[in-house]
Amino acid sequence: MEKTKNLFIDIVKEDSNPALGCTEPVAVAFASATAAQYITGNILNIKVVTSKSIYKNGKSVFIPKTNSRGLDLATALGVVAGDPKDEFMVLKNIDDSKIAHAKEMVEKGIVSVEFTDNSPSIYVYVMITTVKETVEVYLRHSHIHIDQVLVNGSVVYEDIFENGNGTAMDFIKDITLKELREVCENIPLDEIDFVRDGIEMNLKAAKEGLNTDLGLGIGSTLNRLHTNGKLNIDVFTKARLLTASACDMRMGGGECPIMTSGGSGNQGIGVIVPIAVVAEYENIEEEKLIRAIFFAHLINRYVKMFTGKLSSICGCAMAAGVGASAAITWMLGGDDEKIAGSCNNMLANLTGMICDGAKDTCAFKLSTSAEEAVLSAYLAMEGVIAEKNVGIVGESIEDTIKNLGYLCEEGLDHADSAIINIINRGE
Repeated sequence: MEKTKNLFIDIVKEDSNPALGCTEPVAVAFASATAAQYITGNILNIKVVTSKSIYKNGKSVFIPKTNSRGLDLATALGVVAGDPKDEFMVLKNIDDSKIAHAKEMVEKGIVSVEFTDNSPSIYVYVMITTVKETVEVYLRHSHIHIDQVLVNGSVVYEDIFENGNGTAMDFIKDITLKELREVCENIPLDEIDFVRDGIEMNLKAAKEGLNTDLGLGIGSTLNRLHTNGKLNIDVFTKARLLTASACDMRMGGGECPIMTSGGSGNQGIGVIVPIAVVAEYENIEEEKLIRAIFFAHLINRYVKMFTGKLSSICGCAMAAGVGASAAITWMLGGDDEKIAGSCNNMLANLTGMICDGAKDTCAFKLSTSAEEAVLSAYLAMEGVIAEKNVGIVGESIEDTIKNLGYLCEEGLDHADSAIINIINRGE
């Protein structure tokens, strides 16, 4: 039990970090900031190669404080203003002068960005050529993990990330949701109290989003429709509204940090905000809320062990939404059958929602997932549960999640390439 508990805590801590901006441009900025630590001469050019998933997710999303998009800009900002010690907050120190400098680098054609078909889903290669040296950086498997740094072809840093986190990753893949629930119920509260920071951070971002016109303004517009008497706000629509507003703020380049889940800020919003909304509505005690969110973080990671950290399906619906629904059901007093049922309801409903890159319209998908997570939980509590062995739903919830992984691996193998072609066609 002690070893299991510690592994789960480590997994959630690894996945839950304050992040400023979308984590795909952040990964590129982090890699380029790392490379910049080794240069001593004037920069001639910077070459960036990413995985298809990083390219797709980073291409169209706004970068905080810049009112601009682009992995080339993220690269330049990492070089001129990034500090790798800040990890997911690597862009926190950018200001107008640094933004202008970075944009000038991009306009001069110093930065080039392309993608490769042959890489892990999380992969960034940065090569900076100066008048004095060539620096190469390889980031793999995690948004803030540097595998290697080479200067003039010689390895000066190496920390190879072998198959995720090795034992911890293999371990969680063999767990059942029942076992996850049992551990979450019994972990001493003080050992998972760090979850509280994410609740405060992501709800603050949601409230900030209500008062801005960032992104598409879905959250603020829903709120205005309510004020004008055109929309009733219940627990379901409140989850949608606040989730949308947090995503509007983040995807629109706002300056509020977000607590991630599974390495994703949007998934951090999707895990935390709907659970917090239900807890307030049902007057749930804080201890139960903290345990519920810890449970949801773990399920998010569990699902992504089968689908991949970045995939062709929307992780907000398929992983974060499933985790939120399970946790809400547990928080409402549901047993293992109802918890599994709420997850199967989500997957019977939203499987097939694609990820076509990070951008302002993510607020549509994320807020839909949040409302459906709440609804799926309440339906399961009323005994409305998707039938077993029909469609993607398997004999057990674990089988359904394995089916989802099979769909991602075998059925959607070429989806990212098709989506990138569509995105690039519009330029």
